[in-house]
Amino acid sequence: MEAQLIALEKKIKQLISLIESAQGKNKGLETRLASTEATLTKLQSNMKEASLRLEKMMKQLPEENR
Repeated sequence: MEAQLIALEKKIKQLISLIESAQGKNKGLETRLASTEATLTKLQSNMKEASLRLEKMMKQLPEENR
């Protein structure tokens, strides 16, 4: 019985260690996701601004060059 309890305690400690490791990895992934989403938002804004500038420049071209 004592050996079984020791084995169970060891398995529980391993499980706790795995859970803590997974939580740490998840936290890191959450941080990376937030950063990536912010970058995406900025890039989308840049693309929209570039598109608007291009449209404005195209309107300034003579009709024959369009």
